[in-house]
Amino acid sequence: MNWDATRADAPAELFHVGYDLAYLLTSDRTAAIETLVAALEKVRVSSRRELKRLYWRDKHGERPVRRIARSDLDMLQWLVLFEADKHERAQEKVGCVTPETMIVRYIKQLVQLTTALSSFYVNVGVTRMLHCYTTSEAQRVYELLSSKYLGPDEYRRAKAVLMDKLSQRFSTFLSTVRSEHGELRFATVENPSKWAGLVRACLQAFTPWSTQSRCIQFAAMASTDTERPQSNPGYFDQNETELRSCHVLIEPDCYSRITRELALDLPDNKLAIPRFSMPDERASNDNPNLDPAARQLSQEDINEIRRRLALTSERQRKANQRAIVLVDGTEHTRLDLLRQNDVQIGLEVGASLVEIRTEDEHGDFPAVTHMISYLGNEFEPVHSENSLANGRLAFDLTPMAKRLPESARAILALNYRPKLQFARPAQILQALGRSAYNLWGYALACLVMAVLTWGVASLFYLHQIKSLEQKLQNAQHEHVWSPTAARAIVSYVLARDDERVRGVEDQGVPEISLDLYSPAIGLELPLRGIPVSPSYVAELKTFAEDRTLMTQNFVQAVRTDHGASIEIIVPTDLLRPGSYYTVELGSPGRSDPFSFKVTTTK
Repeated sequence: MNWDATRADAPAELFHVGYDLAYLLTSDRTAAIETLVAALEKVRVSSRRELKRLYWRDKHGERPVRRIARSDLDMLQWLVLFEADKHERAQEKVGCVTPETMIVRYIKQLVQLTTALSSFYVNVGVTRMLHCYTTSEAQRVYELLSSKYLGPDEYRRAKAVLMDKLSQRFSTFLSTVRSEHGELRFATVENPSKWAGLVRACLQAFTPWSTQSRCIQFAAMASTDTERPQSNPGYFDQNETELRSCHVLIEPDCYSRITRELALDLPDNKLAIPRFSMPDERASNDNPNLDPAARQLSQEDINEIRRRLALTSERQRKANQRAIVLVDGTEHTRLDLLRQNDVQIGLEVGASLVEIRTEDEHGDFPAVTHMISYLGNEFEPVHSENSLANGRLAFDLTPMAKRLPESARAILALNYRPKLQFARPAQILQALGRSAYNLWGYALACLVMAVLTWGVASLFYLHQIKSLEQKLQNAQHEHVWSPTAARAIVSYVLARDDERVRGVEDQGVPEISLDLYSPAIGLELPLRGIPVSPSYVAELKTFAEDRTLMTQNFVQAVRTDHGASIEIIVPTDLLRPGSYYTVELGSPGRSDPFSFKVTTTK
């Protein structure tokens, strides 16, 4: 089944498939419909991002695959898994769950987390966590599928990331133990093989929809892939390999086939089903939504879903004043769509979805969704732009593994630029043009437009002149005053980024406070380990390095209490509280970064 969300509405068959998947996760008719509607609303505003990725890979086929380039079909499936989470948590909070339900949700969460990253993470999740194969056995599986040879430390780091995410999701249900070899794992049930049928049913439901019924085709491709030259593979081969790897690792029959080929124990004998602590099982046998009729989606339901989607599409075409920025469903900040915004958000490894929601009198709704992509165990640098209301929203994601502590591995910079609106003068010209049936009428219309333009320009320049005069008066006034302790320039000593990371004491990024109301701050950059140069270049940039705020050339070293250093003065009006910045100190043949964060208690 093929589907392009940008050109066609979802077919009825897709409504049924999506509802069945949502119902498997929630066992509730209302929750399943709400999950499906929310996923369908998001897939239309996220598909353009995925199409750009396909174009990029086609033009740069020699580069490695970062992440699966999902079709709209697979994107909808992933979003159903994502949207079901809030309904799952609500049921778990009141105790309306059973051990079977928790096993389904554990497998779903594992697939959702790993497929948002890459087939490497899918392999670690399925082979090392859902099953208890060893690290070396997991290496053999991935090497056979991808012809990529990664060290055991890469597998351990990936497993640690997944363990942390699953522990956060099921914090009140799971406990951890250490094996005889010191490995940290979730406590498992005593007889996991009795759940083999349920595990197979879940994995079949979570296998990417676009690869359903392709087991025979993928099996035939396996032998030819090992013979294909690995230099400069084309886009189709790269993405097809990634999709095939995910399918083989998730689909139970294909996974059993590859374990037999490697002479490993069968998956049913290597299951590692977590033991869930069930606080209350009172709802295990009397759930009214288990009625067979609740599993069916009627035509009336489909018509109502289509009506709600059409209403959301109409709301998306209207401009709104505010936008909410969420990462994996958690609100981080808000944007004012009537003016330019520049915000930065720290991200942890495992973050998967950035969502921009706008508001109207009926509430909020999705406007832009952006999938975060990865390269190995780290974030992939990304720049993209999307239309939002009457402007453009730019995404810039910069990996910061070497600059930030473990809690923040990347910085996501969002820059919103509203478009200038000239609707009213154009309407005036159009109206005058329609009423002018001769040359004099058109001349009158041009004269009116010229007068309007001159008036607007005069007001603009008058405002600029008054602003400059006011700034000059303020500057002169401040120059006459003697600096007090509150307005004196405060100096800070920064450490070079790589020097701070290598230090025994992990101090993280230093913080600079603006609460002292100083008109400027002094930054001292020690030159320890930096070759001596007659002069240096200092550039103040936003942390994501997308914008240079200030440049000072021909800066010379001075002697300070910390040895040879560079001293620069930065006006505080260039800095925004809650943002990260970097001073790039340039010298012949090298560039050294000094990063800091600006804070305030206001």
